[in-house]
Parts: sequence; C-alpha cells; structure tokens
Amino acid sequence: MKNWKTFLGGILAGLLLTGLFRFMTLPRNQQTFKLATVTADLSPKPEATTSLVHVHVAGAVVNPGVYGLPEGAYLQQAIDAANGTLPGARTDLLNLAALLIDGQRVYVPSQDEQTELESNQRSMEIEAGGTININTASLEELVSLPGIGEVRAKAIIAYRTENGYFMTIEDLLKVNGIGSVTFEEIREYITVSP
Repeated sequence: MKNWKTFLGGILAGLLLTGLFRFMTLPRNQQTFKLATVTADLSPKPEATTSLVHVHVAGAVVNPGVYGLPEGAYLQQAIDAANGTLPGARTDLLNLAALLIDGQRVYVPSQDEQTELESNQRSMEIEAGGTININTASLEELVSLPGIGEVRAKAIIAYRTENGYFMTIEDLLKVNGIGSVTFEEIREYITVSP
C-alpha cells in the first residue's frame, strides 16, 4: 500500500508540475497600465494688470476726493467711489454713462448751485474769463460764439439736455452740425469747467 501512495503522490506531483510549467509558458495578453498623476500647478499665473484712471470727484458728493478707477470706468462709478451724492445733487444734468479719462475733474452740482449758475455764472464767465461754459450757456451766449448760429446753439442745448454735461470741450464734436472746422473756430472761447 505504501507503493500505491507513493505512486499516487508521484502522479499528483507530476500533474502539478506540468500545470505549473504550462501556466508559466502560456502566451499572455499583457495589458500595460500607465499610471498618470495629476499635480496641481502651484506656479503663479501672470495676472493682467489693470490700468487706472485717476479722477477728481467734487461737488455734491459724500466724500469728494481723487479716486483711482479701472480704465473704461463710467461717470457713475466715480460718483459711487465717492460714496454717492448728497441730497439735492443734480445728477440729471450729468451723463452718468460718460467714459472717464485720466486727470478728469467730475463736478456734481447741487440744486442751490444750479440756481446760482443759471442766474449769475453765465454772465460772469463771459466777462471774467472770456470763455463760455458750454454746459451752462444760454442760447444767446452760444450764438455769440464764432460760427455758431441759432440752429447749432439749439443743437448744443438739446444734446446736453439729453446726454448731460459735456465732460471735455471735445465732446462738442458729438453734437450734430458741429464739425472739426467749427470746433477749431470756437475752441479758445469755450470751457466745460463749472
């Protein structure tokens, strides 16, 4: 019986070795695995630098002063930077959508100042400075400018009524009927300063 067990053990061992040999020599479909790791990019990204325009906000605002605003900012943003307007401010006379330019002075008139401008300042400007404020000038004052007749004067008044104060004298070129030739004739006689 001892031979029988030895014989059976030999057969089992042979089968096991044959199976192991077969397993080791069989061709395999090897799938390769690529390990991909994602690392966060910790290098600083170059930031777009925003150009600033500095404007002086004055008049009927809570905190008058000089404010730096992003290039392309509007007049309303300058007023907001000054913490808004005081009661009685006449923002209806301003073009709140006007683009700001560096070094510009933004003046927000009050209700009281408007009355004063209408009654006294127009005549004082012509006598004292020799220039006419195109933001407050009457029809008669505008007609007194060279090359400006009644039709063009009415167009100037209509434009500022619809769009608010002129921010620069060059804004006068936006008025229908005012071309570069006419503008050059009157350039030295006009102002937008309050």
